[in-house]
Amino acid sequence: MVRHGCFAVIISFLLIPSFSAIPLHHLEHEELVIDIDAHIHHGRVKYFADINDGPIPVNKKDGKNVARQYHEIGIKYIRTHDFYGPTDISTIFPNWSRDVDNASSYNFSSSDEVISSIAKENFRIFYRLGESASDNDSKRMPPANFTKWAEVCKHIVMHYNDGWANGYHYNITYWEIWNEPDLKGFWNGSAEQYYHLYEITARTLKSYNDSIKVGGPCTSDVTNENYTTRFLDYVVSHNIPLDFFSWHLYANSPSQLLDASLYIRHILDEHGLKDCENINTEWNINILSPQRDKDNAKNAAFTASSFIAFQNSSIEHAFRYRGTQDNSWLIKLLGFDLSLFTEEGKYKTPALSYLAMHYMEEHAPFLSSLHVEGNGVSYMASVSEDGSRIAVLISNFNGDDRAYKINLRNVNGKAHVSACYVIDDFHHLEVVSKENFSSSNYSMENVIKKNSVHFIFISSNFLPENGPETAKIPFILRLKFLDPFLRLLGYFILGMIFG
Repeated sequence: MVRHGCFAVIISFLLIPSFSAIPLHHLEHEELVIDIDAHIHHGRVKYFADINDGPIPVNKKDGKNVARQYHEIGIKYIRTHDFYGPTDISTIFPNWSRDVDNASSYNFSSSDEVISSIAKENFRIFYRLGESASDNDSKRMPPANFTKWAEVCKHIVMHYNDGWANGYHYNITYWEIWNEPDLKGFWNGSAEQYYHLYEITARTLKSYNDSIKVGGPCTSDVTNENYTTRFLDYVVSHNIPLDFFSWHLYANSPSQLLDASLYIRHILDEHGLKDCENINTEWNINILSPQRDKDNAKNAAFTASSFIAFQNSSIEHAFRYRGTQDNSWLIKLLGFDLSLFTEEGKYKTPALSYLAMHYMEEHAPFLSSLHVEGNGVSYMASVSEDGSRIAVLISNFNGDDRAYKINLRNVNGKAHVSACYVIDDFHHLEVVSKENFSSSNYSMENVIKKNSVHFIFISSNFLPENGPETAKIPFILRLKFLDPFLRLLGYFILGMIFG
């Protein structure tokens, strides 16, 4: 995860007004007008249901397995970073002096538990090769022998894909090399050393099995040229395999995520890497925001607005950091708990935005219209293939209260119900209004308040259930006068540990 004081921001000359043929409707005066033709669409809705960690808890004593909740919100891929031990190289190959080809040199016990918990629930695995966040300096040092480290990685692939050492046949496609080498908290070597480690490991893995996908550098800062353009210069000049480029961003606004995705696609294409996938492997709201803004409706609006912005992005996957978290009051007090679910498995409010997106993807999967704002009201509308179901996701992230009007045409069928679900600090994706209509055209008006989400679903034969109740934010985390002190303390701790 990003633990960097600067939190990468794409500068203004990189901003591009529009990146899609999908019509972007503009505000007219004070009211946002959303025009939808139920028989016109522009391809499928893109739902980036990828996440870091889970479904098993970080702390087995206190936590709950959230596989059911992951299925409810439609999670597809799980990245194996920050399990804090399991899946880490130092846990799997604990004695560096041992024979790399001998199965007895490896300890897969805790890793097998994690990986099997993902696979048996039919989630896909995105395997991070490296170490979790730690205050252990030895885990931040470049490996003593890059070739041997790459061979260890190859044997991990063999174990999980080809049954080596009493292993499995999970057919894991994605293998990411290291994590955030631009931060001292993960990599105490030079950028050139990382290039060399990446080169040896990528060649080793692709020589073993060319069908898997290898990539990196999972940089925390997309403005750091050492791990963007210079890394790509090295990859291209040395003809090194790079199936995907991975990057992280904890943003102040959804537009920063969009701009970063477009910038990465731009530099990949400039380097002739048009087939290289563009993958965000960690994203969330700014990590230095207060804990309540990680867990409340503000982050639900940030999340929904990000999903809307992602429709115009050039990414193949976006892995939210994170699904589960250990039950640490210090982490919560400092605002570093970024999980979608509590340790008891209860929904936090941002998880409801995933649930709304999952309803949209399942029941009205074709994108009809789109409007993106960084701070303010964004929306996306989608329809079913036969035009009988319509979904509209409207999100107001940090903007003024805004009136909107939906004009719907050519609805297929009769006797429809229009239901408006709300996510805010008082509603957990629950119906607040419902209206029946029987014509093929329909209009409705409403006002969306700051830091809230509206989900309008229209159908003749199905309405989603209300979302589950969400975890309450503890009183101490709602005390705003503590924010400056806790932000300063958090900034200091991140700087001390992660540079």
